[in-house]
Amino acid sequence: MKKSVEKSATEKLRKKAEVLLEKKQLTTNTKLEESDALKLLHELQVHQIELELQNEELMVAKEQADIATEKYTELYDFAPTGYFTLSTEGEILELNFTGARMLGKDRSHLKNSRLIFFVSNNSKPTFNFFIEKIFKSNTIETCDLTLSVKDKAPMYVFLTGIAKKNGTQCLLTMVDITASKQMEIDLVHALESDRLKTAFLHNMSHEIRTPMNSIKGFSELLIRNSGDKEKCEKYALIMKQRCDDLLEIMNDILDVAKIESGQMPVYMEDCELIALFEELNVLGKEYQQHVGKQHIKFKSQALCDPLGSLIVTDSGKLKQILINLITNAFKFTEKGSINVGCKFENNNYVFYVSDTGIGIPADKHKAVFERFVQLKQNATQVIGGNGLGLAIVKGLVCLIGGELFLESEPNKGSTFSFTLPGKIKLPVLSVISSSAIEEPKQYHFPHKTILVVEDEFSNIEYIKEILIDTGLNILIAKTGNEAIQIAESQMVDLVLMDIGLPDMEGYDVLRRIRQHKSGLKMIAQTAFATNTDEQKAFDAGFDDFISKPMQIDALLSLLHMHLSGNN
Repeated sequence: MKKSVEKSATEKLRKKAEVLLEKKQLTTNTKLEESDALKLLHELQVHQIELELQNEELMVAKEQADIATEKYTELYDFAPTGYFTLSTEGEILELNFTGARMLGKDRSHLKNSRLIFFVSNNSKPTFNFFIEKIFKSNTIETCDLTLSVKDKAPMYVFLTGIAKKNGTQCLLTMVDITASKQMEIDLVHALESDRLKTAFLHNMSHEIRTPMNSIKGFSELLIRNSGDKEKCEKYALIMKQRCDDLLEIMNDILDVAKIESGQMPVYMEDCELIALFEELNVLGKEYQQHVGKQHIKFKSQALCDPLGSLIVTDSGKLKQILINLITNAFKFTEKGSINVGCKFENNNYVFYVSDTGIGIPADKHKAVFERFVQLKQNATQVIGGNGLGLAIVKGLVCLIGGELFLESEPNKGSTFSFTLPGKIKLPVLSVISSSAIEEPKQYHFPHKTILVVEDEFSNIEYIKEILIDTGLNILIAKTGNEAIQIAESQMVDLVLMDIGLPDMEGYDVLRRIRQHKSGLKMIAQTAFATNTDEQKAFDAGFDDFISKPMQIDALLSLLHMHLSGNN
């Protein structure tokens, strides 16, 4: 039985060997001994083991390849850099999720789209040249450009690209550099701002020192020529004008500061345009005479129906805007005309100031509205002004809800215009007696006592000189405590109160005095001259407010209003 089994096994081995030989292209008639068959079978088994080991190695290699492929896919898909494969026509053949996110669309929707569709118009020539260069040079190329994606802010990106070996595709990387680009822009602006500020300080020094030179010089001449009335009047008039120029500079600086800090209040009220333009016509002609340009034709008129000439706006700011534009026009106009007007179009009031001056180059149209920017007549000559006028105009127009425009060409003149939304409003007719608007030219307050609270000697002397012929009994207090003592111990009809005192604020003095004399008239007088300061004074309880430097007529008129009722 055993021999039969062995024989059968040997036979099977022989047959297997013959099959193996047949596969090895041996003849099927070859006869093998049992030992040879066993040897051959052993080789076969070894070979099979080797194949199995190789198969296992291949399986491990495949698993590793699959893991590597998965990792590569993850790295590609979720990399912080945008990856793109483009055709020679710029079609997107493949991209990762970051690239899709940069373009603002789903990945599947972007395939076969053209990347240039997402490039801003001003960057498209750069992009086209970049792609063309990639396929021509077969080297790594780079460029910066801006993406313009719907409903998203512009994005600055840095592209790196290289063509594939087949020459029909290229690989791109896209990096978002918006943050660094913005920092670069901010730095440039900061450097430019510093440059402008330095230029402004130099110019402001010139603007301030020029009138100060006249004031100082003519004040000395005034003393030397005190016996010559004609010369004294001439010098005094020059000094007054130079002081007005200084005050205008300070007001401009203050206006810019208030606009930029958001502290410029807006007071909406009815404004009669016909009356406003009549006033502008007078003011414009006075300024024209002041600058010696009477040869220029100046005209100011509202070209709207009188029934539609009432507008609701901040009339003070509207007037300031137009005056700034008028004075600006005179600075830059040497011949021809200046026209100021207003018309009603498409439910908007359109105001304009047009001149035939030197004009403004197109590349300077935006710059002229920036702070401290001044136009030059030539390479070296800067035209007068402190570089704040048009910046103030721009800020005020925005504050009252308007939109500002500029049309200008060099040597052809300029037209500044702005629109204000509004509807035609019928004016309210009222009868005002002439006595209600007339101010007395001679002020006299017999038997009245005024307490002047002021710590500056020169200001005290100035106020005393203004009031010397009014019949007022004048009391002086240089500190808050002294003012409280005088007000409580003597009969006083009105207090002219400085706010900035050496020992306490005028507001504290007001409260202390009102505890004992609640009905005493008190007027705030201060160098803090903004609308906010004025409102603060009224809120504190002052009966009125006057800012420094005080105009003579303004102070006398104010005293008349508060003292005349008790004669």
